[in-house]
Amino acid sequence: MTLLELRSVAKRYGSTEALAGIDLDLAPGSRTAIVGPSGSGKTTLLRVIAGFETPDQGRVVLDGEVLADGPRSVPPHRRGIGIVAQDGALFPHLSIADNIGYGIPRQQAGRDARIRELMAMTGLDAGFLRRRPDQLSGGQQQRVALARALARRPRLMLLDEPFSALDTRLRAQTRQAVSELLGAEAITTILVTHDQAEALSFADQVAVMRQGRLPQAGTPRELYLRPVDPMVAQFLGEAILLPARIEGGIARCALGRIAVDDRRSGPGELMLRPDQISFSPVQSPAESDADDVLAEVIAVDFAGASSGITARLVRCADDEAPSTGKDICFAATSMALPAVGTLIRLSISGKAHVFTAGTRLR
Repeated sequence: MTLLELRSVAKRYGSTEALAGIDLDLAPGSRTAIVGPSGSGKTTLLRVIAGFETPDQGRVVLDGEVLADGPRSVPPHRRGIGIVAQDGALFPHLSIADNIGYGIPRQQAGRDARIRELMAMTGLDAGFLRRRPDQLSGGQQQRVALARALARRPRLMLLDEPFSALDTRLRAQTRQAVSELLGAEAITTILVTHDQAEALSFADQVAVMRQGRLPQAGTPRELYLRPVDPMVAQFLGEAILLPARIEGGIARCALGRIAVDDRRSGPGELMLRPDQISFSPVQSPAESDADDVLAEVIAVDFAGASSGITARLVRCADDEAPSTGKDICFAATSMALPAVGTLIRLSISGKAHVFTAGTRLR
């Protein structure tokens, strides 16, 4: 079952193609994150769904109702869609109670009770009702904006980078609270964000945009472990890309013989995530086996619980894939970081991902 359907949605601004035939489905109660670099079309797509922009062609269908069919479009206030913007967009001259109740007719029975219910749902103290937005913290203001969006019981919630102005700790806390609330209310949600970690942790489905197109959409795990091309791989996190020769589910590359998720044979390009690489120090090459991959630590980036190591290959495991001198970056626990200059043995866990035909090392 599908709640929101986008079919061949296209939009141009003069000579600029902002959306180039987007297809996307959202299941009822699901959370979808749309990510991509600046200018990829994320915000334009959100505005088309909200009704602030009309597509040049394509259809937007919400719960069986056609909201847009090319330029013919249902106005935003009739779509039953809630929106939370990056800055919350609260009315500075209104109290918190009036901000939350803005979309509820004043004569409607139970209006005050609904406002208090929304305060409780979003974790806000009832004592804030008489305050103005500038008397609340950034995280509290975003909760007010969410409560206001929930007031009219929307069929779909759009979140346009709502956590980006918050500090790291508050951002994570607010995101978790919003995620739990939307899940409890079973509200289908779209989050637009430039934060890859945020998208992967928040969503059931992640859609990556590039130059107005949507090259891949799927579960967070699927996109992280099996990206369709190097751009998607590198946008969703650090990636190690290597040329390889593949045969029978095994790739021969600079890091030795590695199991891969592809049964094709021939030259290819594979990807490893940094957390698939582990290491152990060695005193000298003579202490290692002939097929061990050896590297010298050239940089250590301390970053708390998990830190980054950059190591330069000094002995490869495959004469057909000579890559000595290549730098490999990977993650390691900060409790046992090697010193710069240490000789280490590299090991691989799990399978490497092989990109589909036609991709190119970048």
